[in-house]
Amino acid sequence: MNFKHFLNLVTVLLLFCAASVFAQQGAAVKGSVTGKLIDAGTNQPLEFATVTLLKKADNLPAKSIQTDLQGNFKLDNLPDGLYLLRTTYVGYATYTKDSINISPRKRVYVLNTIKLGQTKGVLKEVAIKAQRSQIQLGVDRKVFSVDQSLVSQGGSATDLLNNVPSVQVDVDGNLNLRGTSNVRVLINGKPSALTGSSMADILQSIPASAIENIEVITNPSSKYDAEGQSGIINIVLKKNARLGMNGSVSGSVGNQKSVNGSANIAYQTQKINLYANYSYRKAQRTGNGFTNRTTTGPGIGTTFQNQIADQSFDFNSNNIRAGIDINLDPKTTLSFSGNANLRNRNRFQFGDTRIIDGPTGALKQLTSQDASSFTHGNRNLDYNADFDRKYKKGELTANVGYSTGHEDADDYQTIAYNVYQPTPSNRLRKQINVNGEQGYNVNLQTDYTQPLSNNNKIELGYRSTFAQNDSHNDVDSLLGTSYVPDGRLTNHFLYKEQVHAVYGNYQQQFGQFGVQVGLRAESAHIRTLLREGNVANGQDYFRVYPSIFLSDKLSENQTLQISYTRRVSRPRDRQISPFLDTSDPYNYQQGTPTLKPEDTHSFELSYINYWKSVTLTSSLYTRITNDNIQRVRTPYNNSTTVVVLHSENITSSQNSGFELIGKVNATQNLDITANVNAYYSYLQAAPQFGLNSTSGFAWNGNLTANIKPAKKLGVQLRGDYNAPQVISQGKQRAMYGLDGGLKYDITKALNLSANVRDIFNSRKFGSNIDYMAGTASIHSESVRRFQTRTMQVTLSYRFGSAPDDGNKKKGKKDKKDGNNGDDMGGNPDEGGNGGGKL
Repeated sequence: MNFKHFLNLVTVLLLFCAASVFAQQGAAVKGSVTGKLIDAGTNQPLEFATVTLLKKADNLPAKSIQTDLQGNFKLDNLPDGLYLLRTTYVGYATYTKDSINISPRKRVYVLNTIKLGQTKGVLKEVAIKAQRSQIQLGVDRKVFSVDQSLVSQGGSATDLLNNVPSVQVDVDGNLNLRGTSNVRVLINGKPSALTGSSMADILQSIPASAIENIEVITNPSSKYDAEGQSGIINIVLKKNARLGMNGSVSGSVGNQKSVNGSANIAYQTQKINLYANYSYRKAQRTGNGFTNRTTTGPGIGTTFQNQIADQSFDFNSNNIRAGIDINLDPKTTLSFSGNANLRNRNRFQFGDTRIIDGPTGALKQLTSQDASSFTHGNRNLDYNADFDRKYKKGELTANVGYSTGHEDADDYQTIAYNVYQPTPSNRLRKQINVNGEQGYNVNLQTDYTQPLSNNNKIELGYRSTFAQNDSHNDVDSLLGTSYVPDGRLTNHFLYKEQVHAVYGNYQQQFGQFGVQVGLRAESAHIRTLLREGNVANGQDYFRVYPSIFLSDKLSENQTLQISYTRRVSRPRDRQISPFLDTSDPYNYQQGTPTLKPEDTHSFELSYINYWKSVTLTSSLYTRITNDNIQRVRTPYNNSTTVVVLHSENITSSQNSGFELIGKVNATQNLDITANVNAYYSYLQAAPQFGLNSTSGFAWNGNLTANIKPAKKLGVQLRGDYNAPQVISQGKQRAMYGLDGGLKYDITKALNLSANVRDIFNSRKFGSNIDYMAGTASIHSESVRRFQTRTMQVTLSYRFGSAPDDGNKKKGKKDKKDGNNGDDMGGNPDEGGNGGGKL
C-alpha cells in the first residue's frame, strides 16, 4: 500500500461519512436540549461532565452525553415526551432540571449556562454500583484501568502492558506500539530516568499494583513530546483521590518463587492530600531458545550451526511512592511527590553451539557458554514539584522534575571452545565484567491555557529536558592463573542530551465541527564520548513539528477525527556506541555513532460510535518514516560463523494499517473487548547494507471477556495473536497465548483472586532471517521465550472511605434508574487524561 492508495482510501471513507451526515440531516426533525456547564467559582468550562436525560414516565435514561472542551452539550433526536435533565461531575454537586416537555409546541430547549459548585463530600455525591470499565476509549487515546485486569494481578508492569490494546511486548521486554518499537514512555506524564536504557528491566520490577492506569496516545498533538515514532505510553502511578483516611493492602504468592505485596494509605482534607504506597515484588522467570543457522556457498559447501540457550532470572524489587498536594487557596495547588524504585536482578545462562559439516554430518566444533550476572544497589529516584493556578478564564501549570538512576552488575562468563576438525584443539576463556551505568534527567516545564471565547481557546507551553547517561563495562580476563584487565573488551560510554521546546495550540469550535492546529519547535543537542580512544561525536538540529486535528461530532454518539502530526525518534546508548560487544562469541553487537534520528509523518483517521451496549473505535493510519532505523546483520570480517548486529539508517519506511477496538456489554454479567490491528509494512532498499526492498502484510489482535457467573465472582479470559511480519532481513514468526483470572469478593472490603498467564505455555518469539556473507548465503531460524507459564493467588483488603460509601437510599435509586455507572461518564468508555499531565 503506497501513500497514494492510502489517500484514496481516506477520501472514500470521508465521502461515506459525509453521506451519512446528509442522510441524518434529511431525517425528520425531533427535539433537542442544549446548554453549557461551568465551574461556579472560576467560570471555567467543565470538560467531559455527564449530562443525562431521564424519561419522567419510568425514570429510565433516554439520552446521555459528555460535555466538550468548552463545557457545551447537545442532546438531540429526542422523541416527544416529558423529561428530567441531570448533570454530574466528580467533585461537584449534581444539578437537576425537571419538566422538560418535548412536544409540537416546543421541541428546542436552549438552557442558560449551568453553574456547578464544588462539594465537600466529593465522591460521596455519587453512588457507583457498576464495575468501572476496564478499557476507556477516546478519539486520541486509550486508558487501561489496572484494577480490573484480573490476569495481571500479582504481576509486573510488563504483564500489564501486554494486556493493553495496540501494545505488544517482545522477548526482551521491549515495548511495541502498532508494530513499531519506537515509542515514548512517560511516568505520570513526564520524562524520567525510569524510562532510560534499562526500561525493560524497570518495567519488570514495577508491580502492577503500583499503577493506577496506562494511557496510550497514538497520534499526540504539538502539546506533547515529539519523541516516539508511534506515539506515547504514559504510566500513571497511584495517587489518592478520596476524602478522609483510606487505603488497601494485598499479598500474592505463585509458582516460580513469586511473592508480591503492596500497601497504600492516604488522607485527604479540603486543604491537603497525603498519599503513600509501597510495593514489593520477587519472582523467578525461566526461559529458553535456539538458533539454527545454515551457511551455503561455493568452496565451503554447507555448514550447520545449531545454538541452544537456557536462562533464568531472579527479580527482587521495592517500589515506594509518596506525595502531598497543598491547596494554598481554592484556585492554587502546590504538589510535591517522590518515587523510589529499588531492585536487584540475577541472571543465569547456559548454552552450547555445535558447528556441523553438512555433507558428512560430522561435528566440527562445540562451544559451551556459561554466564551469570549479579546486580546490586540498582535504583531509580524521581522527585517532582508541581504548581497549578486557575484564573477566571485561564490555567497555569508548572513542573520541576529531577530523576536519577544507578545500576551495577558483576558478570562471570566461561566459554569453552572444542575444535574437532580439521585440527583438534581446545581453549577456555574466562572473564569477569564489572559493569553499570548512572544517569539523570531534569525536566523544566510550564503550560498555560486561555479560553478566548465560548468557542475557542489557546494553549502555550515550554519544556526543557537535560539528560545524561554514563555507562561502563570493565573486563578482566583469565591469563594463566590470574585475572588481568582486558582493554579489548573494556568500554566506557557517555551520552548527553538537551532538548528545548516551545509549543502553541489553537482550538476553534464551529458548532459540531472542531479544528485544532499546533506547532512545536524543538532544538536538540546530543553529545557522545567513547573514552577508549577518546572517540567523540555530536549532533545538533532544530526541527518544527506541526499538528492538525479536524473533528466532527456527527451526533451525540458519533465522532469523526482526522489528524496529522510530525514525530521524531532519537537513537540512544547502544544504538550509537561504537564499542564492539563480543560477549556472545557468534553474535557481536556494535552501535553506529553517526546514526541520524528518524523523521516520521503520521496521518490518522478515527471514528467512534457509541450504542446502548456497544462502543466502537476505529482508526485508519499511516506512518511515513525517513531515515528509518533498522537492525542489520553483517558477517564479522567475512566470517561465515560470526555476525555483527548493528543499527543503520535505511532510506525510508511506511507502515499503514487499520485498527478496530470494540467493547460489547452483551449482558449485565458479560462484556467483551476485542482489538484488531492490521497493517502493511514497506521497507525501502538499502543496497549499501545489502538490503533489498521488502514489504508484507501483518496483523495482531486480542480479545478479553469478563464474565460474572455469580454476584461475588468475576472471571476474565484474555487471548492474543501476533501474525508473522516482515523485518529488514526476513520475518518474525507468529506468536499467541491465553491468560485467565478470577476474583471472589469475600466481603465488600476483602477479595481473593487468582490467575494463570500463558496457560498453554505457547508464547514464543521467533524469526527467519536471510542475508549474504560474501558469496555465501545464510539462513537463520530462531525461537526464544522470556518466561514460561506463571500462576498467582492474591488476597486484597481495602479500608476507609470508598467510592461506593455514601447515601444508601441514593444508591438504591441510582440502581433502579438503570444508571449503570454513567454518573462517571455518559459514554462510559470515553477516555480522559487519567491523572497524568503530559
